[in-house]
Amino acid sequence: MKRFTHILTFKFIFLILFIVPDFYSYAQSELPLACGGDMVRYGVVGNNGSSVFQWEIEGGTIINNYNDSVDIQWNNVAGIKTITVTETNIFGCEGDPYSQTLLVYVPFVDIGLDAEICRGTTHEFVAEASEVTNYLWQDGISTGTTFIASESGDYWVRVTDQYGCTAADTAALIVHELPVVDLGNDTTLCGPDESIVFDVTFAGVSYEWFDNTFAPTYTAYTQSYEQTIWVQVENEYGCVGSDTVIVHFCGEFTVPNAFTPNDDGVNDVWQIDYLFSFPDVTVDIFNRWGDRVYHSDGYTVPWDGKDMKGKDLPMDAYYYIINFNNGEEPKVGNVTIIR
Repeated sequence: MKRFTHILTFKFIFLILFIVPDFYSYAQSELPLACGGDMVRYGVVGNNGSSVFQWEIEGGTIINNYNDSVDIQWNNVAGIKTITVTETNIFGCEGDPYSQTLLVYVPFVDIGLDAEICRGTTHEFVAEASEVTNYLWQDGISTGTTFIASESGDYWVRVTDQYGCTAADTAALIVHELPVVDLGNDTTLCGPDESIVFDVTFAGVSYEWFDNTFAPTYTAYTQSYEQTIWVQVENEYGCVGSDTVIVHFCGEFTVPNAFTPNDDGVNDVWQIDYLFSFPDVTVDIFNRWGDRVYHSDGYTVPWDGKDMKGKDLPMDAYYYIINFNNGEEPKVGNVTIIR
């Protein structure tokens, strides 16, 4: 145990200031070192057992005063601190104040602010510290400068410096759940009056559909192909959920590439199965020079190879555009009249 002495000039009172050993488990073993936040007992040896001691502490608080010793709680501000004691003997004679300085060490650590993430992601707490020798996180295992967290809760790290002084910092993590998005089961649409409305209004606050629309609902109509519909929904915390559904067409939509309008009762018209399912469809036929030779709004009556004046068109290849007018791409190609 380190001791030091000083001869007081008044009445020549012999005074020794020392640290009391084995007081509290976190007390420093000797002067002049202490850790911020520690409680340490310091004592004096005066001229006789009847002296009264007056203590003054810079940078700490006296928790208990036993006259010839005190329990000091050092604050968490690092730097040079001062203990001053003045002895008054049994005759009322007061000696000169005697002071001793010591260093209080306070490690620094900061793991940042409280954080919020979405389920399925992680947050990395990074311990910013200076002049420390080791780290210990709240799990009692991790000793690195970072900690990856994925569940809600309080996270902390305790650091220790070369003098055995410790400091800690705590931050909270909130994990928000993803929006629950349910478009239902896959379905099939066939007829001209069939449709289905997908509604995700209550799943979040913003929406994005597969076709780059942003309403909370989407209406699907009969399509000539299998349609994959998906939506992403974002809630108020910025978390995104999604779902996908497939809307099937009830038949196999094919466009014949030839027909034989020769009145033999076989393949006399350009028959396109299921085209009746699209009431807004338009069909346009063009000859090789780009002249439109046929137009139909709807397709309840198949094309019989005649032009718009009712005259038979010659055997040739013709270019067609089938526009469903329901949002899907028009079908284009060639059809040949064989006579």
